Amino acid sequence: MPDSIVPQCHVVIASGDQDWREQLRERLAAAELAVGEDRRYTLSFSAVADEKALLEVAREDGLLQAVIIDARHMQPARDLLTDVRGVRSEVDLFLAMPAGQDAGDVAAQLLERDDTRADVLLRRVRSAVSRRARTPFADTLREYVQGARDAWHTPGHSSGDGLRESPWVADFYRLMGEHVFNADLSVSVQELDSLLEPSHVIQEAQDLAARAFGARETFFVTSGTSMANKVIVQHVLGEGGKMLVDQACHKSVHHAAILFGVNPVYLPASVNSRYGLYGPVARDTILDAIDAHPDAKLLVLTSSSYDGFYYDLAPIIVRAHERGMRVLVDEAWYAHGYFHPALRPCALECGADYVTQSTHKMLSAFSQASMIHVGDPNFDEARFREHLNMHTSTSPQYGLIASLDVARKQMSMEGYARLTRCIAHAEELRRGIDETGRFRVLTLEEMLPSELRGDGIRLDPLKLTIDVSASGCSARQIQRALYERYAIQVEKVTHNTLSVLVTLGTTQSKVLRLLNALRSLAREPCDAETPVHRAPTLPALGEICQLPRSAYFGATRQLPLTDDHHGINRELIGRTAADQVVPYPPGIPVLVPGQRISEDVLHFLLDLLHGDDDSELHGVLRAEGPPRIRVVA
Repeated sequence: MPDSIVPQCHVVIASGDQDWREQLRERLAAAELAVGEDRRYTLSFSAVADEKALLEVAREDGLLQAVIIDARHMQPARDLLTDVRGVRSEVDLFLAMPAGQDAGDVAAQLLERDDTRADVLLRRVRSAVSRRARTPFADTLREYVQGARDAWHTPGHSSGDGLRESPWVADFYRLMGEHVFNADLSVSVQELDSLLEPSHVIQEAQDLAARAFGARETFFVTSGTSMANKVIVQHVLGEGGKMLVDQACHKSVHHAAILFGVNPVYLPASVNSRYGLYGPVARDTILDAIDAHPDAKLLVLTSSSYDGFYYDLAPIIVRAHERGMRVLVDEAWYAHGYFHPALRPCALECGADYVTQSTHKMLSAFSQASMIHVGDPNFDEARFREHLNMHTSTSPQYGLIASLDVARKQMSMEGYARLTRCIAHAEELRRGIDETGRFRVLTLEEMLPSELRGDGIRLDPLKLTIDVSASGCSARQIQRALYERYAIQVEKVTHNTLSVLVTLGTTQSKVLRLLNALRSLAREPCDAETPVHRAPTLPALGEICQLPRSAYFGATRQLPLTDDHHGINRELIGRTAADQVVPYPPGIPVLVPGQRISEDVLHFLLDLLHGDDDSELHGVLRAEGPPRIRVVA
């Protein structure tokens, strides 16, 4: 938003007492006029008479920032506060109480109902809104950069002076822009605080994030959710122990099992073989595993998945807690979920102890910028911080930290309005794509593997999976045409689907360009270069016969994946894998260290190697000679 535009903030007063609400509205409006023009935002006030009208305003007014509820004439006030919070998690709530009345424990700020000092009431409201609108770290960084201080400290480019006049690399300086380098500072600048031991502006920014995302504590992470997952596994399990983990979890969780000597119990991912989609673990499978492994200390689930599948988490978390397990939910793809009622409840609301989020995936932070949110009532902060510092660079990128601060502010001040717009964009794309006749957006029922029906699985409406089967082209062909002819890059491709994300950065013009491109492609005959082959079905998880740590770090040897006739190497059958083997997409391991290699797995890998969909196979060694797999000697 340009600096010349002053944001508009709406405040609604809810009371069944017409005289009181109108008088308060008029007094606050007059006090706001007296503030003058020197302000970062303006407040305007409206009034409603009942709960229905209040909730309608909360649902429809994206500029709403605060609600004042009359405790005397809006009963039961506690329930109304909960209802408003259920629609708008971010707004500031005030409860106007009669003098001397005890409000009890309510999630709202208290005002004296009969206080006639409108200027004092206005300052209370403005203070609350201003606090959410602060970016303590980003503001301090901006002030420091604008001070144009000479740098006699790291990093060595010295605010870009090391590149600006270079005949060899000045083009990179111009490409990135001066402030990328001006803001690239170090822990030598003490006023910017320390990510490892925050005490002022970074700590305040994390506190604001905890409030915004509904956490007890929040920690900023500059090495992505991969690092965040490892930190939590280390914190909960320490030097070992058992964890239950869905097979489709991010590979960082499997890496954590190797690093910390964890005994993982893998829960099989569900499969929609028609579209090559891998979904959550069936609820009964999870509950049965919780009951069968009472010695497990941690349950790890991914929600939402890459394709947008989101668990009905509450009953699963309740069962895990009954058995004494903590729950980590990887919400890397769902950092936006708390800020719109159409996307809630999210993991913290369902009782998760730890939640990791890639704030950069769907929100506005820089790549690698993530957050750890804590809901654990028995959280040991001192011990956790030590675990976090083991993995955190002592030279973090301050631009990443600032982007987390700014991304939190954006969601707190305009997240609801932005997401409402995103949902509308997604709906427009669904309608327009379906109308092409050759492409269509898959529904939850079409995408969901059959074994998950009845599990309460939801689908994130901002992740669109486009079926291209009716076009006669492969998804790779459509992807290349979009990129080469229309300058459009999609998120993910299977053999017959494309995935696109609707994010805060989606604009109406981008929506129209994508629709126009797909409409044009739908009118063209497909020049099929090769037949469209269905992706091979993910094989069943094999037996885990050795701890991943032991298999990974023990004596190993490399064996070729194929024999002399380009078939599977049968010498591998029954051997123990020493590495993860992960096809991308979808990024689900088919082998993990300590897993016995089955014939099915080998045929699956061979199909991928010989396929035409450009899949990556992480963990298969190809430096020299035939592709090889590392196995326990």
